[in-house]
Amino acid sequence: MTIGKGTDWGVEGEVPADVVVCGSDRALSVAVGNGRDAVVVGGDMALTIGASVAPGIGGVGRRLPIDLMDVELVRRGRHHAIVASSHVMIRGVRRRGGRLRGEVHWIMNAQYYDGRDLVPRGHPNDGRLEVLSVDPRMGPRQRLIAWNRSRTGRHLPHPCLSVRSTIEIVIECDGAVVVVDGVRAGRADTVNVRVRADTGAIWI
Repeated sequence: MTIGKGTDWGVEGEVPADVVVCGSDRALSVAVGNGRDAVVVGGDMALTIGASVAPGIGGVGRRLPIDLMDVELVRRGRHHAIVASSHVMIRGVRRRGGRLRGEVHWIMNAQYYDGRDLVPRGHPNDGRLEVLSVDPRMGPRQRLIAWNRSRTGRHLPHPCLSVRSTIEIVIECDGAVVVVDGVRAGRADTVNVRVRADTGAIWI
């Protein structure tokens, strides 16, 4: 069951011997996507939940359920599916300016991206996705200022930045670069992301 307002998150128990230690968001996606419980010692999900040290095997820990994201990339009629734990970024190709020009979208399950507090209201077990979008009219200078402010969540509100909450989103992006959990996944004409609630678990 996803977390409710005013309720405790997770349950205490004995940390299992087969728990997977993950030092990155991508490693976490692979572990929980394969049905394994995990602990995180690095990456944006670790920052989101305040974890930096793996709990001892067999000791008392707290098991936190988390949502996952089913990501489908469509490029020239070909479909490619990926499981994500923390975030998906969609941006222009480098020769067009990367994230400094054009539309950019971050689809977030974690609160942080690259150590920046992109969606301060985001929670990895609320059954929803937070989507931060950049208006293509936003200039490079404004984007750099907002990017620097995002370290502490001060980039919002902004007239060229929009945030919405949803359970599924389809973005038409005409060959944009897609980065999933910090790893480039390729280019896509369409990206479909759907939340999968209560699918994974992290121990702290």
